[in-house]
Amino acid sequence: MERIDFHKDFDFSSKNNDYYCYLNNEKLIINEFKKYEGPITLQYLPNGGIQSLFNFKIIVKVNNGFLEINKLTYKGKTYSSKEFIILIGEFNLLNHQLI
Repeated sequence: MERIDFHKDFDFSSKNNDYYCYLNNEKLIINEFKKYEGPITLQYLPNGGIQSLFNFKIIVKVNNGFLEINKLTYKGKTYSSKEFIILIGEFNLLNHQLI
């Protein structure tokens, strides 16, 4: 398992399905991801910022683009991005920063 360094370029072609970071001091394990190539809002967020929740996908600003998180583990339970957004709530995720 490898911690994401949001200040370095992210390797979207990596086969490592166990990256992690932190949200609200809790470990968030990214199980499935891909490079996001769709519409994006224009607000500026630093690397690690949750840029969008478009179409129930968690889209995070990384140094070299945008990371789409499709499946994750949080507090020991695995969720699809849609399930996680509904559980935590849009306002508790959007524009917040992963570290």
